[in-house]
Amino acid sequence: MIFIGGIAQGRKDFDFFRQTMICKKCGRYSSISVFMVYTYFSFFFIPLFKWGKKYYAVSNCCNTVYSIDQELGKAIEHGENVTLREEDLTIVGMDTSRTNNCPDCGYLLTPEYEYCPKCGRKL
Repeated sequence: MIFIGGIAQGRKDFDFFRQTMICKKCGRYSSISVFMVYTYFSFFFIPLFKWGKKYYAVSNCCNTVYSIDQELGKAIEHGENVTLREEDLTIVGMDTSRTNNCPDCGYLLTPEYEYCPKCGRKL
């Protein structure tokens, strides 16, 4: 008998949660969205259980990724009315899976740029 199973990582975007606030990284007024990453075990391609849940927020202006507290993340996951504050967000990196644009002129940038080639803003 053959069994097919495995352990993998997943991501769930909470599309119902959007909040506007000042970005801690670039200082622009931006929209913040929240997502969760987790590890799961599947058996015959059916996910059976999840563990290691971590919650993150990402700003839409400069794609900065912030970690958020477990309790806040669970409240957002359950659809509760939550307002993220600046002190709830801890910068953990940049979301490289998304395109990065200059915050001033919108020019499409690549990671090696220190200055925007179109408007000259320091990045």
